[in-house]
Amino acid sequence: MKRTLIMLAITGVMALASCHKPIGDNPFNDEKLESKLGATNVTVSCPPTVLSGTISTNTTLTTGTSYLLSGNVVVDGATLTIQPGVVVMGEKSSNGALIIKPNAQISAVGTITSPIVFTSDQAAGSRAAGDWFGVAILGNAPNNQSNSINLTINSSTFNFGGPSSASSSGNFEYVQIHYAGAGGGSSDVLTESSLILGSVGSGMTVKNVQISNSLKDGLGVWGGEAGVKKVFTHKISRSDFRMSQGYRGNVQNIFGFKDDASTTVTTIPSLEVSNYLRGSNNSPFTYPTISNASLLGGSYCASGDTDFKTAVLIRNNGDARIYNSVIEGFSQYGLYLDDAGIVAKTASGTDQLQFSHNSILSSATVPYGNGLGATTWFAAGGCSANSLNTMTDWLTAGPPPSCRESGNQINGGIVSGYYNSSLCGDKCSSFPNLYINTSTSDLDVPDYSMLGAFFDQPDYRGALQSSMDTWLVNTWIDFCQQTRNYCL
Repeated sequence: MKRTLIMLAITGVMALASCHKPIGDNPFNDEKLESKLGATNVTVSCPPTVLSGTISTNTTLTTGTSYLLSGNVVVDGATLTIQPGVVVMGEKSSNGALIIKPNAQISAVGTITSPIVFTSDQAAGSRAAGDWFGVAILGNAPNNQSNSINLTINSSTFNFGGPSSASSSGNFEYVQIHYAGAGGGSSDVLTESSLILGSVGSGMTVKNVQISNSLKDGLGVWGGEAGVKKVFTHKISRSDFRMSQGYRGNVQNIFGFKDDASTTVTTIPSLEVSNYLRGSNNSPFTYPTISNASLLGGSYCASGDTDFKTAVLIRNNGDARIYNSVIEGFSQYGLYLDDAGIVAKTASGTDQLQFSHNSILSSATVPYGNGLGATTWFAAGGCSANSLNTMTDWLTAGPPPSCRESGNQINGGIVSGYYNSSLCGDKCSSFPNLYINTSTSDLDVPDYSMLGAFFDQPDYRGALQSSMDTWLVNTWIDFCQQTRNYCL
């Protein structure tokens, strides 16, 4: 079965109003380079229109225009529409933030050839992770803190949560978010993601989103049941994805790629699932269903930071169902269960922990573990037929008993995995080889029999798609966001 790895860049260039250029011009002035990159320009007028304070009437940000978020820009009781090809800059000096309150909506729908770009207001070459806050979309769906969670962002407090599990906060598609993740200034982990979904209901699916160069986390999902599909995180300094506070949504095709990102903390995972990061251990309990994740860690590229030791961390009584995913390039654990309570969830009961049809390639001798200490797997209530069974039996032995997982491919069954040396290094000036063919990939086939209608059924494990799929073959992803001269 053919495995295909595709990463294409998109240019995002803004032109001064006096020399506005039509969409489609090539900023590289090189037809061969444009063909190689599949480059498509998004050109806009500058200087940007300043946005600040509260937006309380329906407002549209129009194609071909740039905007500046000065401090908190709060959408309250209205719909904010962002057209394709808009560039929105977060002001560094005021920690620019876009906040959609639960009584408001956002309609940010770019296209494959004209995505919406959120980025730093700093000049090309001077942008840095954490230049601005990011985007927070807050909704009315349940969370496990009595449907009421407060966020403090730049000294202002915002509340989210409610009883409407199927509610929608709008649309968010074909969007890039670069150099955010500064946090709200309150040292609250719930404010420290470049994109926050707070109690967003299942009526909204966030998809085709790139998050790059975040100072802290990439995507944070706190409560609710929002769908998440086709989200690519790149060079995130902390966790790529965090799910907590009672989140119970569906997730497919998430791709976390550290790619020489660095960290000063050795315990940060790529994907973290917990029942609570703030507050107490209440219901509804966090229990996302995740399929086709690709997590490529700090040791995937030879010069990467091996302090990114763990791919998936499940802790604080969190739980998940994880299928058809690929984990590679983490120096220690592909999967780590933090305590005895989570180990017990492998056996039976409501929200049973499941991890099947996944592939882990790691430099560790045993690339999975748990926090039991001296306590045995059997004594902690882990899935087992007798006192001799271990986490290894749960993950790799298969039935019986029925709680054992199936289809996992761990180390011994993988030689090459995803590895493609062209993915490492400067992908802006030297674009990566797009394909991993049958001879270079030995990943087992997926299984979708346990998944519902939300999930597509591609013929591969992980987030990578075929050469005909628009998720990666088209030009909305950008590897050149540091040098992008948005205002020509």
